[in-house]
Amino acid sequence: MVDLDLVREKLGSSVISDVLDGMGLRSQAMDLDIRPLSEDMSTVGTAFTMLMADQYDEGKDTFKLQFKAIDSLGRDDVMVVCSNGSNRAALWGELLSTAATYRGASGAVIDGLSRDVKLIKNMRFPVFCRGVRPISSKGRLVAVDYNCPVEVGGVTVHPGDLVVADLDGVVVAPKDIAEEVVRKALDVVNRETMTRDELGRGTGLSQVYRKYGTV
Repeated sequence: MVDLDLVREKLGSSVISDVLDGMGLRSQAMDLDIRPLSEDMSTVGTAFTMLMADQYDEGKDTFKLQFKAIDSLGRDDVMVVCSNGSNRAALWGELLSTAATYRGASGAVIDGLSRDVKLIKNMRFPVFCRGVRPISSKGRLVAVDYNCPVEVGGVTVHPGDLVVADLDGVVVAPKDIAEEVVRKALDVVNRETMTRDELGRGTGLSQVYRKYGTV
C-alpha cells in the first residue's frame, strides 16, 4: 500500500511523471489547462471516479447519482470527474467541497468547470479544473456512472489509481504499479538532492548528470 503521507511530504507531480516516463508510461500527465484554483493547492490521493454528461431536460433530477457518488467518498480519495470538457456549467462548487472534506477526501480533479472559487480557496480544498463559471449544473449536467474507468485530460483513470496534483499539473500512476513508482520516485529525489548540492558547488551539468542520471 502506498504511503500517501510520504508522497505528500517528499514527492511532486514532476518526479512522478519522470518515473512513469522511465517505465514506458509517457502519457500519464493530464492536459495543461487542468489547473488548480490557486497556486498553493496540491493534492495526493486515490482516484474516485465519476462520469458526467451534458443533458437538456430541465425537469430531470440531475443531482441524484452525483450526490450518491460524493456521499460515497472516503478518506484520501480524490474525486476525478470526466465531463468530456463540458463548459455549459460548473459541476463543482463550495457545497460539494464541504461534503467531500467531511468525508476525508483529498481534493477534486475535473475536466470541466468549477465555481464558488473564493469560498473554496478559503476552505483550502484542492480543486483542479479547466475553468470557472457561475452557472449551476442543475438541468445541464448529469452523472451517468461512478467508480468506473474515465478519461480526464487525456489520461485514462481507474478507481484506486494514485493521483498527484500540484502547480506543475496532474499525474496519474496506475494502482497496480503505484508502490513501485513511489519507490523509484523517492530514489530520484535523493539523487536530485545530491545533484543540487554539486551544482551549487559549481560542478558542471554534464558531469553531474553522468554521475546521478537526473536533472
